[in-house]
Amino acid sequence: MTWKRALTLVILFVVSIVASGLTQPPPARAEPQIYASPVHAGCYLEKIDRCKIHVEPFTINITSGEKLALFKLVTINTGTGAQTLIYDFRPDQSNPVPSSGDTYTPSLVAKDFAATCSQTYMVSLQGQDTGDTAIFNLGLTEQFTCPKGTYRVNLPVIRK
Repeated sequence: MTWKRALTLVILFVVSIVASGLTQPPPARAEPQIYASPVHAGCYLEKIDRCKIHVEPFTINITSGEKLALFKLVTINTGTGAQTLIYDFRPDQSNPVPSSGDTYTPSLVAKDFAATCSQTYMVSLQGQDTGDTAIFNLGLTEQFTCPKGTYRVNLPVIRK
């Protein structure tokens, strides 16, 4: 290898190192601007063959200068991995947006959420305010198992 070629390779190497230092790193992913209190939920036997999930009250903290965009409750069936949206709140004219810097505690739903007896679930609270670029997981319950239901089969009886 000639000294001219070696010198050219060294210069190209130095230029590539300097050029790589001049480029900007990719922007970091934004941190959530919205936070929530812990989320608690459990399952109970409503009737002998019907289970329901009850979610305890929670509070969402909205960042100062921002407004609540949405929040969702999602169940995760740990046996199948299936995720089911069970509650989706988005403000509109009839549901005003909570003020910036406030906390928001949604009222409990009139009835709890349907579940399959003997299945194991987790409940995820997800939310976003106007300062967030994505929906964030604000809380996740531990796994809980619904009680075992008792099912009856009613067969017709023919009497002579």
